[in-house]
Amino acid sequence: MPEDCAGAYVNVYLGADEIREAIERVEIELLNDCYKPVLTYEAYQLDLEERDYDTDEEGYPGNADLIHLQENGGIWYGPFNLYPPEDIQLQ
Repeated sequence: MPEDCAGAYVNVYLGADEIREAIERVEIELLNDCYKPVLTYEAYQLDLEERDYDTDEEGYPGNADLIHLQENGGIWYGPFNLYPPEDIQLQ
């Protein structure tokens, strides 16, 4: 990340049988990819059969991508939304 960046928010997608398992795996994957998770504050179970998650937003998975993750494993990082150090935010 850039030097003037204090961190980032990111949505992470993966297939798991339970929410707790998903949270644990996300944190492990982030560490394995040299990111330091500070706070995992939300996790959702997606109902791919009932809802359409396709989006025009760049970097986010669509239904076909989510189904692939569910059936084949893997992980998908959405866009990293960077934020500056606190002293820069207050200016």
